[in-house]
Amino acid sequence: MNAGLLQLGISVLGIAMMTGLCWLLFGHRDAALTDASQAVDEIAREVPGFRATRAALSRDARAALVEAGADVYLAVVRGDGVVTRKLAPGTAVTRDGDRLALSLQDFTLKRAALELDDAPYWEARLKRPAA
Repeated sequence: MNAGLLQLGISVLGIAMMTGLCWLLFGHRDAALTDASQAVDEIAREVPGFRATRAALSRDARAALVEAGADVYLAVVRGDGVVTRKLAPGTAVTRDGDRLALSLQDFTLKRAALELDDAPYWEARLKRPAA
């Protein structure tokens, strides 16, 4: 067997063993938002002077929409953290009952889906043209 191939195999095996050990020791946390105010707090950490006027948490507690004046923000659970985005006016949104599907022009967050009790409001709000 080629020495380089053997060294590669040993390295891959070592990495797999370390990854498995970390998973066994620390487990896998699946984060969730506790309520809409947590999403507001996450956005406020990133946007100076942020003042939310309305917020809605998805039924699975993995995403939220937050309104702040004329702006709408999205907070989505990713891993053990929360990713936030300011949504552009006229963001592509489709609604099927209480489910909203958002298509974003963002390299790292292309789509988001939320089931909301007030989905018709948020659909209309997101489809509103820029002022």
